[in-house]
Amino acid sequence: MCEQNAAPQMNEELKQKAMEHDMTDIPEVDLNAACQTVEKGAVSTYQKIEDAVVGGYKAIESGVVGGYKKIETGVVEGFTKMTDKIVEKFLTREGETVEEAKQRMNGEAHK
Repeated sequence: MCEQNAAPQMNEELKQKAMEHDMTDIPEVDLNAACQTVEKGAVSTYQKIEDAVVGGYKAIESGVVGGYKKIETGVVEGFTKMTDKIVEKFLTREGETVEEAKQRMNGEAHK
């Protein structure tokens, strides 16, 4: 039925090594080199993440600034057109241009 002896038997030499904590056949690891390799990998990974984040922020920044400039330009141009029409319709004198009327209202001498 159930065989308890199915597990492999350790030979006496292995038992003795285990009892003595013999580590002669375990390869030695240079921990300094291993740590430096891990640190280089971590720095490289962090640098890649940092570059990606900074690149993303710059892309967002350029999109936002570009959008703002388009809106600003549109508003300023719209306001200028509106004020020119108001000056032309209501504030110019006979034979006077819009620019001359604006200069007159600002107190500037005609050029």
